[in-house]
Amino acid sequence: MGYRHAVGKSERNMTQAPNDKAARLIDVARRAEVSRATAARALGGYGLVTEATRERVLAAAAELNYRVNELARSMRSGRSLTIGVVVADISNSFFNSAIRAIIETASRAGYQILVLNTDDDIEKERNAVRVLIEKRVDGLIVVPASQHEIEHLLVQSEPEVPVVLLDRRVDSDEIDFVTTDDRVAAGAAIRHFAAAGHVRIGLLVATASVEGHCLAMPEQVVSTVRDRVEGATAALAELGLAVNPEWTRYCHSSVETARAAMAEILASPEPPTAILATNEEMALGALAAAQEFAVGIGEALSIIAFDEAPWTGVFRPPLSVIRRPVAKLGAAAAELLLKKIEDSSYRSSQVLQAELIARRSVEAPAL
Repeated sequence: MGYRHAVGKSERNMTQAPNDKAARLIDVARRAEVSRATAARALGGYGLVTEATRERVLAAAAELNYRVNELARSMRSGRSLTIGVVVADISNSFFNSAIRAIIETASRAGYQILVLNTDDDIEKERNAVRVLIEKRVDGLIVVPASQHEIEHLLVQSEPEVPVVLLDRRVDSDEIDFVTTDDRVAAGAAIRHFAAAGHVRIGLLVATASVEGHCLAMPEQVVSTVRDRVEGATAALAELGLAVNPEWTRYCHSSVETARAAMAEILASPEPPTAILATNEEMALGALAAAQEFAVGIGEALSIIAFDEAPWTGVFRPPLSVIRRPVAKLGAAAAELLLKKIEDSSYRSSQVLQAELIARRSVEAPAL
């Protein structure tokens, strides 16, 4: 009797054991009533699958507690399921937010991200690209440090590694990019100043092309710098306003450099009443210098900054900004790269629109 009882217990364990094993892809396919290939496409986020089918497969996977075997998946596809991101300045809130959007978009497709920082140094960028290719990334998203030195971005490798540029363009129609229309945005900022009554308008321009700060635009600048300056100066000319070189500084992208440059501008015999700051560091430097000179923001000096850093809305007075769709920009770059990884012949570039957010840092100039 006891013997039969023991056998019965063993038999129960044997029938339960298969249910204790990790679910397989075929189990998910059967539960969702689709083929194994369809289940793989739905879970992997590639190929053509209807939304209803994808939801059914995902529900089946959740019910079975199915986990994708990334190693097996990468071995079958011949891919590492990693994307390399080469960013100019990881401490800048704009690039930080863009990277977050890239990570979220790529992870939904089963990809991991490797991020390297260059400090906008072209040699660091070359090394970063080389290292990531050696690590067998499936694609690269790069914020290029130069508009002209791009031979390392025209990747010649086996297998081919597609490249998408983020935020900047280069002098080649062979490399796709996702950027914003900064020329139009800068012009909108100048017109906003003019509409408030400003005629003395200056620029505080961030560029890695200089160590400290200078009056003239360096010969080698990235596309965003050139677009913002040209957009601003074109708008000034259209409005019939003077472009005074004494009211413009090109600065290494640091708060202290921007502060020193802005102090020079404010110390001039007839300083500007409005300043367009082309990134977060320039804005912070301008505000620091204004505090030193006891110049009230929105009173004696109006400011508009490129990019809506987290602090700009809580500063007093709240800062007027050019809001670029940073999350959309990062997601679009990742989506474009994923398409190029799936289809090496796919080509596309995007130019997104920015928006002027008017706040109280721009008021009519003091008489």
